[in-house]
Amino acid sequence: MLSFIKDIELPFKIPTPDKTIKIAVTGLSRSGKTVFLTSLINQLIANDKLPYLNEKLGRTFVARLLPPDSVYVRFDYYSKIKAFRLKQPKWPKATRSVSKTTLQLEFKSEYRLLENQIINLELIDYPGEWLMDLSMLDLDYKSWSKQMLDLADEPKRKVYTDEWLAFLQKSNLYSKNGDESIEEKLHDLYSEYLKRLHYGGFSFVQPGRFLEPGDMQDDPLLLFCPLPEPVGEADEDSIYASFERKYNQYVSEVVKRLYLEHFQAFDTQIILVDLLKTMENGYDIFEDMHLSFKHILKSFTYGSNNFLKRFFKPQINQVIFAATKADHIAQSQHNQYKKLLEILVWDLKKELDVRHIDTDVTLIAAVKSTYDVKAKIAGKEVDCVRGIVEGEKEFSTHFPGSLPKHYTDESFWKNANFHFTKFQPVSFPMRDNHAVEHIRMDKLLYDILKDHV
Repeated sequence: MLSFIKDIELPFKIPTPDKTIKIAVTGLSRSGKTVFLTSLINQLIANDKLPYLNEKLGRTFVARLLPPDSVYVRFDYYSKIKAFRLKQPKWPKATRSVSKTTLQLEFKSEYRLLENQIINLELIDYPGEWLMDLSMLDLDYKSWSKQMLDLADEPKRKVYTDEWLAFLQKSNLYSKNGDESIEEKLHDLYSEYLKRLHYGGFSFVQPGRFLEPGDMQDDPLLLFCPLPEPVGEADEDSIYASFERKYNQYVSEVVKRLYLEHFQAFDTQIILVDLLKTMENGYDIFEDMHLSFKHILKSFTYGSNNFLKRFFKPQINQVIFAATKADHIAQSQHNQYKKLLEILVWDLKKELDVRHIDTDVTLIAAVKSTYDVKAKIAGKEVDCVRGIVEGEKEFSTHFPGSLPKHYTDESFWKNANFHFTKFQPVSFPMRDNHAVEHIRMDKLLYDILKDHV
């Protein structure tokens, strides 16, 4: 009835306020954050493979990258896209420092008298290892040491600890220290323990800077590790006192600074989850990943709150859990893949739902590097994926195995017959008006934009 308003023209346009959506792209190490961001920018700039997004929004838009922020390192999209466009493309290296990029979306106005709507997507990318350190903000050195030592004593981790704990037990920790090399040895052995955990598939390792130091490579501030609490007073020149001072300084000057500078007032948090890692490495890795996410989420405050709490802790009103690398399994298993993610985060999601936080669980492949095929194994036809394995040149067919119905499926873990293949990425189209193939990136983008357009 009021459709004639759309055709009204004025000698000037009525301004439409710009909106900014601040997005924390989070996830554990090797969950695919860099690939995700590269694809997200590529998809929105090209906008030729986002049917769900365009149909649901019903608005024409153009996307452009804004100039870099003078304060932040810019996410290096152009070098990433250049590498993906090579004849033999390679997966980009993991993030080694905090970076930020802003993608501006301009939506065509439905009314001639209104200016086009501008939405800026502020995207933060940073090393996944550093994410784990945020929970250290709530712990003093004594409490943190106890937590780390208790974890190290668990059977699933104890197999990695022998050398570090043996040296710990024979070291003079609480009297005056006359040999600084002991501090370095304790740190090095603890760091080696963390690296062994990391390469074994474990996610919850602290401090994350011991794995990915970034600009703190060889910094003496990192020369500490957890130690048992002394029975009495430790000498002020002891190893224990030295480690306690460095820990306190690390938390206040490094972890807290990262928290205050980069995690303030986000609107949306995307948590990328490499579920395939849990499938391949066993139930212990699933439990450890769940522990990691509990520590991640408790480092943030969700939902609207009073002014003082909002000032001191970031407020996030939307959380999206996304299982990555969905192209590594056949489409027929995608629903089960999503269900496994729902099982992994069900208690975390429930707590967010109670606080009236908009949550969603989905699966994606930021870059679709395979296609589905049928193949016969032992005379039985099964759904497989076909792609180019890293280091090879020709396509080959692979059956990773069937996903379990639940993480408590003992027969699945006992048989250990699930293995996913590392495929080479497909080449990105050479022109910006064409995007790479993906799985459900348009659904995720709609979840981000639906309440803002």
